[in-house]
Amino acid sequence: MIDKKKLRKFCLKNRDGLTEEERKQYSETICEKLLPYLKGKRVFSYYPCDSEVDVSQINELFDAAYPVILPGRQMDAYQPIDHQMILNRYQMPEPDPGHSIKIEKEEIDVIIVPCVCFNEKKQRLGHGGGYYDRYLKDCKALKIAVAYEVQKLDCDLAEENDIPVDLIITEKNTY
Repeated sequence: MIDKKKLRKFCLKNRDGLTEEERKQYSETICEKLLPYLKGKRVFSYYPCDSEVDVSQINELFDAAYPVILPGRQMDAYQPIDHQMILNRYQMPEPDPGHSIKIEKEEIDVIIVPCVCFNEKKQRLGHGGGYYDRYLKDCKALKIAVAYEVQKLDCDLAEENDIPVDLIITEKNTY
């Protein structure tokens, strides 16, 4: 059994070790590589926090929907009206459901998934809440994780409930 806590700590340290300029440059490259998969699609993305890949330019270009955290470690997709965001219980921005449109899973074409670490088998680890794995479980949308190459590991990351993605895009490679 893998020690996901140690792997997350190691990869977050690597990600946090990138300079602000490197993260900016790599994020721009990743966003450019994402574009062909998104044209004409309904996009469910994330609001970048801390040292995550900054997908803000993609979010604005495609008027993206974002996750809203629900009880029971669940989440739904909401598209904010007038870009109104509130802080959830993790102090992360999310759309205010009162000023947003709920987007059903069936309406989503592409999901941009953040991750803490990944491997070439398209397995990913998030922060450990399982929100994305629960959401992705029965979702037909194209699932694309974005990360920096320094977050890549050469070990198996999947356990029974972990949902792999279809693609992982870094500044250097597409897996």
